[in-house]
Parts: sequence; structure tokens; C-alpha cells
Amino acid sequence: MAETMISAFKNVASPVGLVYILLGGVAGMVLGAIPGLGGGMLTVVLLPLTYKMDPGLALGLLMAIYIGSTSGSCIGSILLGIPGTSSSIPTCWDGYEFTKRGDPVRALSAAVVSNFIGTMPSLILAMFLCPVIAKWAVKLGPWEYFSLCFCAITLVIALSKDDLVKGFISMGLALLLGCVGTDPVGGVTRFTFGNMYLLNGMNMVNLLMGLFAARIILMEYARDTKKKEAVNIKVDRFRWPAKDIKEHLPLIGRCFGLGAVIGFMPGLGAATASVLAYANEKNAAKDKEQWGKGAIGGVMAPEVANNAVIGGAMTPMIALGIPGNGAMAYFITAMSIHGINAGPQLLLQNTKVVYTLYIAAMLATVVVLIAQMAGMPLFPKMLTTPYHFLYPIIIVVAFLGAYLTSNNVFSVLVALFACLLGVFMGYFKIPVMPFMMTYILGSLLETNLRRAFNYGEHGLLDFFTRPVSCVLLIAAMISIVWNLFGDRIKERLKNGKS
Repeated sequence: MAETMISAFKNVASPVGLVYILLGGVAGMVLGAIPGLGGGMLTVVLLPLTYKMDPGLALGLLMAIYIGSTSGSCIGSILLGIPGTSSSIPTCWDGYEFTKRGDPVRALSAAVVSNFIGTMPSLILAMFLCPVIAKWAVKLGPWEYFSLCFCAITLVIALSKDDLVKGFISMGLALLLGCVGTDPVGGVTRFTFGNMYLLNGMNMVNLLMGLFAARIILMEYARDTKKKEAVNIKVDRFRWPAKDIKEHLPLIGRCFGLGAVIGFMPGLGAATASVLAYANEKNAAKDKEQWGKGAIGGVMAPEVANNAVIGGAMTPMIALGIPGNGAMAYFITAMSIHGINAGPQLLLQNTKVVYTLYIAAMLATVVVLIAQMAGMPLFPKMLTTPYHFLYPIIIVVAFLGAYLTSNNVFSVLVALFACLLGVFMGYFKIPVMPFMMTYILGSLLETNLRRAFNYGEHGLLDFFTRPVSCVLLIAAMISIVWNLFGDRIKERLKNGKS
């Protein structure tokens, strides 16, 4: 173990590794700060370019972008009142108030340090938890794995509370497209229509290119959401927020725990963690009337929580092969590019890659902290980056990346099809997250379902006679039923008490 960690550290600390971490962290921070972009788009665009890279360093680069983006999203929230990403929406409510009264540095400084406090411990926690969970997971059979994947997908669909039907439509589309190609168990070709390029199914990288990068740009190109007053904002140097940290230590601890737990649960993500953390801390605060008017706790709570999600989401991705959020889905795709399967065997078969990812993530956290502390006076200039320069570059690189995945034009057509599908889903407000989660886990879902029927003696009954499988299936059903009838149940309970 010690030799593996030393080897991983040497890999990250090499000149190439350090350049990847530095550039990835800074680029993610800049794109995370700009409303409407985010590091996720850059991650998708760079996926094809990681083919020739060292697997550990490729994942380290993507992790640096992810950490930089999550940390940088608070910049737009505080200076413009417009969140760079959805994870920093609650930060706007108090952070922008500091800017309006001429003291953005206090809010920015507290947010920057809160980002670090949320990220670093969560990564350390993930590094120790993953081996424990992986040792337990290798004992699971196809019944438990099917139920685990089904539960993960169901939890994501359950988030589509406003329209659960659309969540199931998103899942159905993913299952349909996942059937294209060669049957993972019997080797029979399905829905290829004689096209040899479809034998291996639709490339996940090409789907992501169209579904995210190209779709977002097509739908957002005509919108310019930046506020011109960013040019006139002046930000002084970073000030260490010792007093604010000391006064809010219990808040930091609670928000960290909340973020780590939510990160572990598939599909919830940083946006959910930040909103819940803000709501909980506002209700518990003695000065709750000040929240929304410029309370520093309202800045620190969501930023600690949404960064604590990072380590929490890494744990199921590495130990179980199930993405904790959308960003982790990109990492599973990047692993598949290099022939690496995420899951319980990952720590045994690719130990160096895993520890390279951990070390790169920790180093990226430090790099982003230093970059934000040193570059704070430059934050307003970052927000004035012209969209009409960025969008054409991204769209060209996205389709070029789609071509590079297999060096044929058919890959570009798949990306174009995914783009049109994404526009269709966006127009009818069909959520994308259930689609992505289902497409990634679809093969595992089908393979383990069919293996369970082949190995078992009682068909469907076997799924309910095995304790772990039964608990997971019941949890999946409860999540759907609660989202359908939860409000009615709460209302009846409330009326009953009154």
C-alpha cells in the first residue's frame, strides 16, 4: 500500500502532472464562475483528448476541473448575484448583499476558505471509506447488484418531483438507446440495422458531447445573462476570515456532515446539499432575521456543504461503480475510455490509478485555494469574458472530440443526434440526469438481472429473499411512493394533529 501511494504521488508530482492539476484547477474555477458554463462542459469536451494520457493523470485533470468549478461557482453568486453553477444558488442570497454594501472581500474570503474546509476532509474520508465499502461489495451477488443499480436510478427519478412521468420517460429513452449494439450476455446484435459502427452501441462520450456541450450552447447562445456592473466592481486582496470561522465552527461541522451524506446518495448532488444546508442553518440561527440580508453564515453554510459532496460522491463511484452525481458519471466514462471498470474490483486491479486520483484531488484543492486567495482582485475580470468568443470554440472542440473518439464521421452524427435529443428533452423539460444515470448503469442492470434469473431457483422471489436486495428494492419503491403521495400524507398528518 505504501509503495503504491508513493508511486501515485510521484506520478502526480511529475512536471506533466503538476501542469495538469494547475491548468485544470484554474480553468475549472474560471468556467465555474461564469454563469451558464461550469466545469462540466469543459470536462465533457476534454474526454476524447484523454485517450492518449496516463489514466491516473487524466482522471486527476478532470478532478481538478471539477473541484475548481465547484469552488469557483461562488464568485458569480457573490459579485453578480448570479450563481456560476446551481450548487451556489443559496450563496447568492447573502453573498450578493455584501457586494451591494461595498464589502465583497469578506464574503469571498469566507467562501474560499469554506470551499477548502468542505473539500479536503471529504477527500480524506473517501480515501478511508472506499476500501471498506469495496470489501463488502465484492461479496454481493447479481441480485444485490441489480437492486443497487435499480435503487440508484429510482432515487434520481424521484428527484423529478414536479413531473415523475418525465423522469421515467428519461429513463426509458436511456434504456432504449442502451439496447443498441451487442447483447452483453448472449452476444446477439440489437437495433444496429446492419451498421457496423453500432455494434458496440452508442459511444457514451459522443452522447455526452451532444447532450451537454452542444445542447447547452445551442439553447443558451442567444442569452447573455452577465451583468455589466461586473466591470465596475472592485475587489481588494484576500483577508483570512479567522473570526468568521471561529464563530461558525458548529455550522461548519453540521454542513460538512450533511454534504458528505448527500454526496454519497446517487443523484442528489451539490445543489441539493447547499439548499438543505442553508435552510437548516437559517432555521437554527439565532439571528435568522439577518439571513438573506447579508449573514456570513448564509455564505459559509452552502459552500461547505456543496464542496463536502465531492468526497461523498467519489465513494460510491470508486467502491460500487455507481456515480454519486452527474460529475462522477463523467469519471466513469473517462475510466471506460482507458478500459477501467469502476466498482469493487477497481481498488484491487487499478490501485495506483485510484490513489493517483485521490492525491491529484487533494493537490487540486490546495491549488484552487491558493489561486483564489492570490487572484481575488482579478475575479471581476473573469466575469466579463465574452460568451460569443467562448461558445463557438466549445462547439467546434466538442464535435472535433466526437470525431477523435473513433476517427470516423459517424461519431459526429451520433453527437449531432444526441444534441437534437437534448434539445427535445430541454424543450419538453425532460430531466437529463435520469437519462445519464440509466445509460451508464443500464448494462449492469441488464447483465445482473439476467444472471440472477440464470443462477437463482425461484425467479423474482430470489430478489426479496436476500436481505440486502430486499432492503434496496423496498427503498426504491418507498422513494417513488413518497414523492407521489408524500405531500398528501404530510397534509393529513398535519390536519390530524390540529
